[in-house]
Amino acid sequence: MSEDFLHFIWQHHLFDKTSYTLPSGESLEILSPGIRNYDEGPDFYNTRIKIENTIWVGNCEIHLNSSDWYNHQHHINPFFDNVILHVVLNNDKAAVNSKGLIIPTIEISFNKELLETYLKYSESKSDIKCSEHLGKIDPIIITSLLSKMIAERLIQRSEAIRQMLETNHYDWETCAIIWLGKAFGFKTNDTPFEMLLRSIPLSVIQRTAQNLHSLEALLLGQAGFLHHNFKEDYPQKLFSEYRFLSHKYKLNPINNHLWRKMRIRPSNFPEIRIAQLAAFLNKYPSFFRQLLETESKEQIYRFFDITASTYWDNHYQLDKPGRPFAKKLSTETIKLLTINILVPLMFAYGHEKNIDRYKEQAIRILEEMSSEQNGIIRKWEHLGLSSRNASESQALIQLYNMHCLKQQCLKCDIMYQIMTKKIYAV
Repeated sequence: MSEDFLHFIWQHHLFDKTSYTLPSGESLEILSPGIRNYDEGPDFYNTRIKIENTIWVGNCEIHLNSSDWYNHQHHINPFFDNVILHVVLNNDKAAVNSKGLIIPTIEISFNKELLETYLKYSESKSDIKCSEHLGKIDPIIITSLLSKMIAERLIQRSEAIRQMLETNHYDWETCAIIWLGKAFGFKTNDTPFEMLLRSIPLSVIQRTAQNLHSLEALLLGQAGFLHHNFKEDYPQKLFSEYRFLSHKYKLNPINNHLWRKMRIRPSNFPEIRIAQLAAFLNKYPSFFRQLLETESKEQIYRFFDITASTYWDNHYQLDKPGRPFAKKLSTETIKLLTINILVPLMFAYGHEKNIDRYKEQAIRILEEMSSEQNGIIRKWEHLGLSSRNASESQALIQLYNMHCLKQQCLKCDIMYQIMTKKIYAV
């Protein structure tokens, strides 16, 4: 048995009794198990207990054996001095905090069928271990879980954006343009795109953005795609312009070998995405404030109504002509950019500034957009769980990546239903 399972039993009040007698002879009553703490420190906070006639509120620590208190060095860690209750399966040694005070310790018991159910459930070879039982779960529970997952996903992205802000002196415009670059790279080239945007000061981009040719030269050259051996006139001009700009602003390009083209469609080649990014920044050199005020579908599609310059109409790579095709952002690409740029930045700004309007607007945009279609969503659909909009598809991606794949089943509402409603036949 793991401590995680004992946390589950305690959190959901699945233990057999609530009244205990301490070794001192005092009575102890559990009033509330408290709230699970997933960060550093004691396992639960705001635990409420009653010892004789006094109510205590504080932290609770859980171990399989009480001697684990010492194995985990809690006895010398002042951070655990506010623990008011030690919950264990086996009380083999009294727990003492760094002040020398004995921590009230209780042994809990529970119905062993719960453990048998969990162990059988854990033996599933599926990456989604509840796959055989999803159809038996109350739809209200599923809806509630998806609401939690989309909030979790947006808060996680807000934290990533906040960390980016810290490294950029809390300049939202700089942070937004780096985040924009990551999104234009999608999963395949998000890292080199981020490196590209970090390698050029925002002021240089904004000064150059007035001229699309110069901006293309700046971005393609800084990405390492320009050299002096081109045969076509346009790439030669780009190279000459970049050589001037790099000398003027003392820029060094990133390594061209970072970019990946294997197993991606030509329309996703990095040169095309860089050219489209240049067209976007030419149109919106300072786009963050405009992004915040974008809310309707019509506004979103106007915002991302971008086509690369005419050279790319019959090119997918520099100096290599291809079939004629205007390199305009597709409807599906705009959806992904909305999900990966507009929504996270809008939510993060509202989260950081404590402005609910922006957070609500971000979620509303997701709810109004159609669901994504990818391998993860098709996997859920195969199990009978479909997403009605982009908010739900993002929630399902979060559930799969951050919970199912990491086998965090004991932290999931579906697992609670399976365990407590006897959905799983032992």
